[in-house]
Amino acid sequence: MYMAQERRQYILRLLEQRGSVRTTALARELGVTDETIRTDLVDMQAQGLLKRMHGGARYIIPSAPVLSDSPRLDIQLAHLVAAHIRPGMRIYADATPFTRVLVSQLSNTPCTFITPSPMMLAALSPAAIPHKIICTGGALDKTSALLIHPAPRDVLGILKPDLAILCPPALQPHCAGYKYAPQANWATVAANAAPHTLVVVPSLALTARVEHEAELPAYALITEDNIPAGFEDIPSETVPYISEASFNEFTY
Repeated sequence: MYMAQERRQYILRLLEQRGSVRTTALARELGVTDETIRTDLVDMQAQGLLKRMHGGARYIIPSAPVLSDSPRLDIQLAHLVAAHIRPGMRIYADATPFTRVLVSQLSNTPCTFITPSPMMLAALSPAAIPHKIICTGGALDKTSALLIHPAPRDVLGILKPDLAILCPPALQPHCAGYKYAPQANWATVAANAAPHTLVVVPSLALTARVEHEAELPAYALITEDNIPAGFEDIPSETVPYISEASFNEFTY
């Protein structure tokens, strides 16, 4: 049986993973009553951790900076990443909800975000002040929702990112794993174009497998502190391990 705090941490991780949850499914999964889950959701909404909806709740992106001791894993990791960012930097970022969380934590650090994702461009545009957003251009790949540029190395060579921030759903010591080939291709190009790469994942991504790999020449790892064997030689920064749930499904 989960204690209340453990239960709410678990709900947060599921929201970060799935985007939304149903009250009845949570109650069944956690072995409590629907009323217990509804009470959890009411209290968590009051803390700004989620948005209640009929029959459940949905994930929300913070609209303002949040303290690093937030119970949300994405916010804790965003604070570690933000410490690497200086005003004026050009940043290639994977098209994920984490990027939107990171942007919300950089209101006093104006910089430029580079993305191959029209969805990310649209998502950031209303909230990105004071940041500048650059889209790489290209033809839309409908499976990955990314733009396929005919010369990705050339375009990132021109845009010259100072930092690549990757959030793959799977990570091995020397390669990141993505669901779609265009995601892996952009990540490979970005990791080689930028002088520094940060890979930001929940710890469960370190034991996951997906089909398409992006080779990583060098990177620093931002994750939870239960890092499995094999990553000993990778520079890392961690937050305390939170729960068995992860936000692996980072990509739109």
